Amino acid sequence: MMGRDGFVVFEAEPSVERWARAARHVTSGIAADPETQSANLRHGNTWFIGVDVLPNDMSGAVDGVPLIGPWDDHVPPLNQHPAQVSIIYPGYPKRDPDQSAANHGYRIKRQAAHVDGLLPEGPDRRRFAREFHAYILGIPLNPAPQAPTMIWPGSHLIMQRAIVDAIAGRDVSEVDLTDAYHAARNEVFAQIEPVPIKATFGQSFLIHRFALHGTAPWDGPDGPGRMIAFFRPEFDDPADWLTD
Repeated sequence: MMGRDGFVVFEAEPSVERWARAARHVTSGIAADPETQSANLRHGNTWFIGVDVLPNDMSGAVDGVPLIGPWDDHVPPLNQHPAQVSIIYPGYPKRDPDQSAANHGYRIKRQAAHVDGLLPEGPDRRRFAREFHAYILGIPLNPAPQAPTMIWPGSHLIMQRAIVDAIAGRDVSEVDLTDAYHAARNEVFAQIEPVPIKATFGQSFLIHRFALHGTAPWDGPDGPGRMIAFFRPEFDDPADWLTD
């Protein structure tokens, strides 16, 4: 379904609009809570990370509204986790006091491009596979066009091949993927220009789990912030994560 680009944007549907409206209503209260803000605001208070903040059930329903959309026939039937609700505010990204210049520059120049689930660990921040997502489903909760999700079309082919080759049949969770990941990421940067995923309220989009993606800096007039809910259900068997 996602083809060689590694992503697809679906047209707006009433069922998605109903769900997004309910999710926005619930999230607005959560994001306004001072304690939750303290735990989630980053980059000079311009990004509310919002990992696992949405209190949806395992089917994805929130506040009694079912999660139904055009992606249903194109993804495996897996239980949903509490969705991330990523909120980008005007001025993103500002630099946090404890953030290095290199890290801040990467967020601006490369839109903090990454593959989900490869987590940095230890003082040397070596990357290991820790979350075995089946796909990434994005659902905009408001019509804000600023700071769109960015994707490197076709990057999933390069990244998946590099990671599969690095693991080479070993225990997935034991393999240090740092060097292979960085080399493949640089290969993507050298060959592919990123594009914005242009989706607005009522629409939805799927991203391949190995696609390199990130978030563009805020560019445009001030507004209430851009809100997107992200679902990343995981495979029960990590071996499924490596297959097509």
